[in-house]
Amino acid sequence: MNSQRVKRLLRLIQLLQTNTETSVDDMAKDAGVSRRTVFRDLDLLYEAGVAYRFDRSSKQYAPQKHVLLPPVTLSHAEALSLLLAARYLLGRGISSDAQAAASAGMKIEGLLPVSIRDYLGPLIEKMPIREGPASDHQSINGFMPVIQESLVNKQKLGISYDSYYEGKVLDVVVQPYRLTYIHRGWYLIAFSETESEMRTYKVERIIKGKVLNLTYEMDKDFDLDAYFGDAWQMIRGDKRYHVKIKFLKKVAANVDEIRWHRTQRTQFDEEGSLTFEVDVEGLNEISWWILGYGDQAEILEPPELRDMIAGHAQRMLNMYDS
Repeated sequence: MNSQRVKRLLRLIQLLQTNTETSVDDMAKDAGVSRRTVFRDLDLLYEAGVAYRFDRSSKQYAPQKHVLLPPVTLSHAEALSLLLAARYLLGRGISSDAQAAASAGMKIEGLLPVSIRDYLGPLIEKMPIREGPASDHQSINGFMPVIQESLVNKQKLGISYDSYYEGKVLDVVVQPYRLTYIHRGWYLIAFSETESEMRTYKVERIIKGKVLNLTYEMDKDFDLDAYFGDAWQMIRGDKRYHVKIKFLKKVAANVDEIRWHRTQRTQFDEEGSLTFEVDVEGLNEISWWILGYGDQAEILEPPELRDMIAGHAQRMLNMYDS
């Protein structure tokens, strides 16, 4: 294939990627060739996988939706960021389709110029991302497309859900509002018609799901941040507490360098200890976090949380003493 045809084909791709309909006459005029040549070029592009559609009424060509993406020029830093992000998402199981994410990452890497690949190859091997604990994302691959279809088309979803809280399998009809990754797994936030309230469902506990031929309208005022409120992570309690904790010097800097909660305030004292303050709804979630710091954390407020931690400690002591 000569260079002129290559340039012409690239120009045709650019015209198709504008998302505005284009006639054969316009393409022929733009490329300086005959209509017959344009038809041959279009056939070649189609055989190569560059899909497009033809509107018989307007006799115009346009790209197939969701098929063509505009060409992107990436710098070394941008390409490195993309590849590292792909590795992080795959390692943590955050991608809603691991196989598609892996394929996309390989395609991006394959499209990079040789100079960038030669630069990034040795570098990215020296920047490993260690996986943290996360749910088994393989078990949710079959349900993610079903939930996504329901969200896009605003169709109700019938699910069988293995509820740890209820201790049984629940068959419910829900109206999906959000599909969000929180902490270590994917969660569906939906209005349960069965229970007449908004509920949170962990996707990996959905045994089966089916999109129903019934539409719904979302509450336009729904806000995810308002839904979770000031829960420590995602489970709101029935009361708001002001929590004040003293972390000893050994762990103080480690605690301070992370933004654990949107309401947190911290202050170091002269000895290097850290006073950590936060306002949360419910104490259960934050109590397990505090227990992870053992004897390096002392609850100053509220007394209910002090009693809760003391009770855990006493039961642990009894268990080990026996």
